[in-house]
Amino acid sequence: MLCSLTDVKTMLGISSQDTTQDAKLNLIIKGVSAKIEGFLGYSLGRGSYTEELHNVNCRQLLQLNHFPLQSVSSVEANGEGIEDYKIIPEYARWGRLYRGNGWGGSVYTRGFTHDVVAGAWEIKVSYVAGYYLPGETGYVEGAESSLPYDIYTACLNSVVLEYNLDREGAAGLKAHSEGGISDTYGDIVVEMIGGLSRTVREALAKYIYYGVA
Repeated sequence: MLCSLTDVKTMLGISSQDTTQDAKLNLIIKGVSAKIEGFLGYSLGRGSYTEELHNVNCRQLLQLNHFPLQSVSSVEANGEGIEDYKIIPEYARWGRLYRGNGWGGSVYTRGFTHDVVAGAWEIKVSYVAGYYLPGETGYVEGAESSLPYDIYTACLNSVVLEYNLDREGAAGLKAHSEGGISDTYGDIVVEMIGGLSRTVREALAKYIYYGVA
């Protein structure tokens, strides 16, 4: 989950001794966390991966399937170990592993001129990617290895909003329009898209993943 139950209860003014809403709040936190990851396009939690083979691209960057890249334990190409790679923060942020000499190897060619059309799938990488999440051992607020605080805050604010809107219920709904979708609750206008407010989506925008062509 992308924010803690304790902080949610603090924001809502619910005593830590009052556990009557814990089950409901945990469900909302899980739901909001899933919406945020869906909006960003990737899982944020830290994990260890040994991936299926990647294809040779003859470029300096190899795109991995999970990110941000934290560490690499081994790289093999065609069964042989490779050690001349580097983890560069600006590339690791999106799971791209750098190698100065390029990710070369066997390639497929066609035609009389033997034009290269694709690399063989022969690169295997074992690595750790993602963030420590709140409540996990290793989570340190503000640390590069831990969930960024603006994502944490976006989750926290969304959970509080969803809880309050649910508590208002249909009785609090003054107006609804389909286009944007714009709902008016009491004196507050909340524009929701994909279950997240416009403010939250704007705060998360810099973390959206765009694939590499």
